[in-house]
Amino acid sequence: MSTAERHTVSVRDEYAEMTRQRIVAAFVATLEDEEADDISMAAVAKRAKVAERTIYRHFKTRAELFAAAGEWIENNVFSYIPFTSPDELPEIFRKLCKRFDRHPHLARAIAITRVGRRVRAGFRRHLIDQHRKAMAPLVRHLPAKDVRQAEALASYLNNVLAWNAMREDFGMTSSEIADAIEWALTTLLQDVRRRDAAAARAGKGRKPPRKRTAAAKAPA
Repeated sequence: MSTAERHTVSVRDEYAEMTRQRIVAAFVATLEDEEADDISMAAVAKRAKVAERTIYRHFKTRAELFAAAGEWIENNVFSYIPFTSPDELPEIFRKLCKRFDRHPHLARAIAITRVGRRVRAGFRRHLIDQHRKAMAPLVRHLPAKDVRQAEALASYLNNVLAWNAMREDFGMTSSEIADAIEWALTTLLQDVRRRDAAAARAGKGRKPPRKRTAAAKAPA
């Protein structure tokens, strides 16, 4: 391939990537419309100023577009904040509340609309996995049911759903919501630690079951 041909390919690839990003941005902008609960490709195409068939050249299915939009939102709007301990969650949620305030319609759409739930499916799975790993050192001695409940509560509290519900149902500001979530998470983690310590003490105090010897006879 000549230098001129390589340059032509490079320009074409760059243009294709710009078009792809414009489509994703148009999809997110459409999702941000407060009443959006379903999004037509025609509406996205109109906003992106491309033909509808162009969308399908870049995204073979709606699922591919939803996944790309989820990544775009995570990288450019709400941004995933890594954590290793559940004790970090109250401060992380406080930061997220400020981001939700900057894009309230998008945060609401991500929380409650059918399309929004599909868009956030990928990063929700990632967050749930991170919550599970962070909670693991705190729940080593708890039964599986309690572990599942603790992981679910921590994950739900550190969630745009909680922000949206408290904002819409109780008229709370993001600062008030963050304070309430910090109270709930702190109380939860204190109780989890207490239960795990009690379970550890109980486990150490149990005597292992006696093994029956070969000479032992079953009662007649």
